[in-house]
Amino acid sequence: MSFSDARFAYGPFAPHWIPRQYIENYFSLHKTDSILVLNTTVEDVTRIPAKDRPEQWRLTLRKFDAARNVDVWWQEIFDAVVFANGHYSVPYVPQVKGLEEYIKKFPGRVVHSKTYRSPEPFSGKKIVTIGNSASGHDVTEELVQTVRIPVFQSRRSKSRWDGDEPPPGIAWKPVIKEYRLDGRIIFEDDSYLDDVDHVIYCTGYKPSYPFWNSEANGGRALYDYKKGKLIKTFWHTFFQDFQTLGIVGMPRVLTFRSFEYQAIALARVFSGRHSVALPPVEEQERWEREREELVKKEGRKFHDIAWETGETFQWLNWLFRVAGLPTLRGKGRTPPVLSEELIWAVEHLRKYPEPGNPDDGDDIQKKRTEVASTRFYGDDHEHHPEEQKGKWILVQRPKKDLLGFI
Repeated sequence: MSFSDARFAYGPFAPHWIPRQYIENYFSLHKTDSILVLNTTVEDVTRIPAKDRPEQWRLTLRKFDAARNVDVWWQEIFDAVVFANGHYSVPYVPQVKGLEEYIKKFPGRVVHSKTYRSPEPFSGKKIVTIGNSASGHDVTEELVQTVRIPVFQSRRSKSRWDGDEPPPGIAWKPVIKEYRLDGRIIFEDDSYLDDVDHVIYCTGYKPSYPFWNSEANGGRALYDYKKGKLIKTFWHTFFQDFQTLGIVGMPRVLTFRSFEYQAIALARVFSGRHSVALPPVEEQERWEREREELVKKEGRKFHDIAWETGETFQWLNWLFRVAGLPTLRGKGRTPPVLSEELIWAVEHLRKYPEPGNPDDGDDIQKKRTEVASTRFYGDDHEHHPEEQKGKWILVQRPKKDLLGFI
């Protein structure tokens, strides 16, 4: 989890302030902090016609002036726009019968993991957590230290970190089907809990683009919440109907490193120095249709890119080919390599042990002697066993989402 030219001080699973400081330092490293504008809200993004280019973008901006205690508004015109506002800012809480009335009657009782900072405020309390992905696992495990045990963890299905029985101090419950005004919480198996002090939803987030002016931009939204995907996207990075609009960070894969590939490809295309041209709109539309059919058949999200099938490599390799190399005089950034060391780290470094996985706890040194799979390198990659001694070597694994912790 880092850019190719600046590694984290330590890791791979760092506390939140480490990535924040890392990003701040990264701007200084490349001397781009002088052109960085902070504490400014983008209120509106509107496409406008241009004479000598496909389009331009008018941004309406707002910044608070503390000296005068007023908001300062202004507009600027840009040749291209890249959305990189992330998709972990607007908490997602599923609809449940009676939840809205329950929240009104018991204000502060239902919260989202976005606001969670430590287990101390919940000391001695009766707690229900909802969700068992990364945040659900972390929050539930940490609460055991201070709350009234057991912590009741509501989960829809078994996660890859769960064994046959819940860990000490945790009790598993099915999905909640109803909240009642007397405080009772009823689960799908008709079991229930009374006198719950707090319910913590660890159910993720939804992308949000409040600045996108749908009416002015062709009358279309940017994101389809029902399908859970960007509208008219191409390779999760470009847009079919906007030549100078891009987006970074939607796929859940190789945080920071994948951003780097996307950013370089977008910069090359927008500057007209890309190595491979984007295909016609018809081909881009076909890619989107086929992608929808594929993920629906496999039961996964549109922007989830699988690692074990080689899909991650295909995506990054495509961005790599579009970007090409920088100029002879060094203008432009060189796309990073997907090194054997990085691949080994992704496949072997896990935040949580996986019950029943014979690979957990195995001698890593033995793994280095095994033969690597060729699917990440393409058919033209040659393997020379005599050259692989002492190097990080990939290990064949059964199909699973090894990036589930991201």
